[in-house]
Amino acid sequence: MNNYIYTDSTDPVKQAINADNADNDPGNRHDSLGARIVAALTEAGIPAKDWTPEILGPADQIHGGGLLQTQLHVELTTIRPDMHLLDIGSGIGGPARYFATAFGCRVTGIELTPDYVDVATMLTEKVGLSDRVTFDCGDATSLPYDNAAFDMAWALNVTMNIRDRTDFYAGVHRVLRPGGIFAVSELGQGPAGEPYYPLPWARDPSYSFLVPPDEMRHMLEVSGFRIVHWVDEAARRQAAADNPPPAPVAVDTPLTIEITRGEDYPDRRRNSARSAKEGRLTNVMLVAERI
Repeated sequence: MNNYIYTDSTDPVKQAINADNADNDPGNRHDSLGARIVAALTEAGIPAKDWTPEILGPADQIHGGGLLQTQLHVELTTIRPDMHLLDIGSGIGGPARYFATAFGCRVTGIELTPDYVDVATMLTEKVGLSDRVTFDCGDATSLPYDNAAFDMAWALNVTMNIRDRTDFYAGVHRVLRPGGIFAVSELGQGPAGEPYYPLPWARDPSYSFLVPPDEMRHMLEVSGFRIVHWVDEAARRQAAADNPPPAPVAVDTPLTIEITRGEDYPDRRRNSARSAKEGRLTNVMLVAERI
């Protein structure tokens, strides 16, 4: 059952984010995002019992890098079945379902966009994970949870849309238990100037709040976090290109990121890649401990 802690706001930034997420209906069709995902899987003859993270991944892991990036990030952490995770900016629930499936843990997702929460809940029910994974519609900058409620928090390419990073980090610190882990992936402001818009997280700069990596690190540390792992994604990807790992096993799935994020998503992703190549964007994957 969805908990609609936050469903509307006069904040223009939140309105822009919700409008962006609601404007991803390919061809302006009137069927819902959830219906499009279910229809694509049904037409491909894939029953709900076979909807693995790999099958759903192209559509439900909507942060940069998708499921593979989530798995790489997880390798920097330790997740146990007895843990309760918070997925901030949980989208349609891909990472949350992956955590529960792979590690048997409980996960609570919080997401600003009501339609995303509805789809996340529907998909989670269909794959039989509702006993371990739930979603709230709420504001990441005003987390509606008790102090020390979670063992680990995740924010995968979320903070670029958060204007007041200091308050956000303080809220995450509050809901994590002492020694809890905060895992973050983030694109930041590079030294070569403003990036090219539209980008995957924002069509224009009015709701994109980028900070340089050093500033991000400082804000985390003054908010009570100790950096455990700090990975420069550009350097990691270059190293992987120079010495490529074995290719992942291909999975036959009809789903694509365009189903969720809209037909212009490849253009937005190309702008992100161009901006990174020119030094206009940085890309960091980190793990921090709450102290």
